[in-house]
Amino acid sequence: MKTNNSPFRVTITFFISILSIYGLPNLVSAQTNSDDQSILNAARALGVVKNIPRTAPAQQQAYTPRTQAQPAANTVKPDPYAAKRQQILRQNAARRKAHQQRIQQAQRQKYQKANLQRTQQQNSQHNLWNRVYQGFRFRDYKHQPLVKKYTREFSRSPQRIQQLADRSSDYLFMVVNELNRRRMPTELALLPFVESAYKNSAFSHAGAAGMWQFIPATGRRYGLKQTRSYDARLDSHQATRAALDYLQKLNRQFKGDWLLALAAYNCGEYRVEREIAKNRSRGKRTDYWSLDLPRETRQYVPRLLAFKEIYRNPGAYQVRLKGIPNSPALARINVNKPVNLRKAAARAGLPADKLLALNSGYLHGITTPRFSNQITLPRRYAGRLHKAIQSLPPAKDVHNVSARGYAKYSRGKRSKFRYHKVRRGDNLFQIARKHGTTVKRIKRLNKMRSSKIWPGKRLIIAKSSRRSYS
Repeated sequence: MKTNNSPFRVTITFFISILSIYGLPNLVSAQTNSDDQSILNAARALGVVKNIPRTAPAQQQAYTPRTQAQPAANTVKPDPYAAKRQQILRQNAARRKAHQQRIQQAQRQKYQKANLQRTQQQNSQHNLWNRVYQGFRFRDYKHQPLVKKYTREFSRSPQRIQQLADRSSDYLFMVVNELNRRRMPTELALLPFVESAYKNSAFSHAGAAGMWQFIPATGRRYGLKQTRSYDARLDSHQATRAALDYLQKLNRQFKGDWLLALAAYNCGEYRVEREIAKNRSRGKRTDYWSLDLPRETRQYVPRLLAFKEIYRNPGAYQVRLKGIPNSPALARINVNKPVNLRKAAARAGLPADKLLALNSGYLHGITTPRFSNQITLPRRYAGRLHKAIQSLPPAKDVHNVSARGYAKYSRGKRSKFRYHKVRRGDNLFQIARKHGTTVKRIKRLNKMRSSKIWPGKRLIIAKSSRRSYS
């Protein structure tokens, strides 16, 4: 049989022979596309590539193209730390989330605190009681038996509590301002409730006078002038300044213990020091609640703490406390001439009793510039009163004239003694102060063993007077 050796066939035969020599039939067999497979089949039919073995279908390996998305199975090794790495990533994400939550919570709290402070500041601008509450520094003693007793006693009459608050509205702003300026506890603004019920003209049987109840000796020690026509203990501003000076001194003396300072304010610092020394020598405690103090002093501090508890929580004791504007209710103006306060009040359209009550220090209702050149008046009447005072002529100096209403002059026969007829509400201290004498002297002249007096009684005031009193 004759073979047809065309040039095309010779070329194909030569190319296949070269591939078989260099061991590339495996590569050719791996290419499973249809074109190469047809060429190999044609070569085998011609008997040219008899040496290329035909592999069994079961032994042939399938070709999988390599792509970036699906790498070859034999080149990727399993990562033994993959699970641990994923766990760490999850933990880090949880920590970052918790940290962000903490930051947001802190920002919310800061914003709420700022809003609360702003609200309190706005409220304090409208209600003075808020300033009082914010300045409380004493410990909570509401569980002490005496404090509980007086709290129950005071809370039985809510109208009385409100009446005291209304009476303090004229002076409370001045007192709280001075306490804040000195950085003192605002519980001390409640002390006049115990001392005088915030009455500027209050007197006690022991000779104490004014809103802060100064006795004459202590008042003079702290610069409060006392004459026949002027008593600075009855001047609310002067007395407040002196009282806070005294309380600061007592607080330093008792090493910051305000309860001991208040007890000393009532019964004297020497009595408190003696009781402290007595307890210390016996190995007992030296705090206020452990001292053997006078009965009045033992009741004094619990009363103040009871007022604090009621005014701090008025709703708990059925007290409907009215707000006090956080603005000064009073003003002070200079007066450099004697002025009749009744006439000034009438000319300005102000009730005379109101102006006299605010200026109780002028004992005859006439200013005395030689002792004090200031008067206290309601702020809303300041302009009108100032004009009225400027238009009034100087009044007669009453420094050496007895108080009007307490004595009547007569031009009769000269008397050996000077008398005073007791009226309702009088006491020996008031009478002695009005007539420029002392309680001890009046009792000696009248041979009195006690200080009790009654309306209608005629008391001998002094001897050898040029005029007789009836």
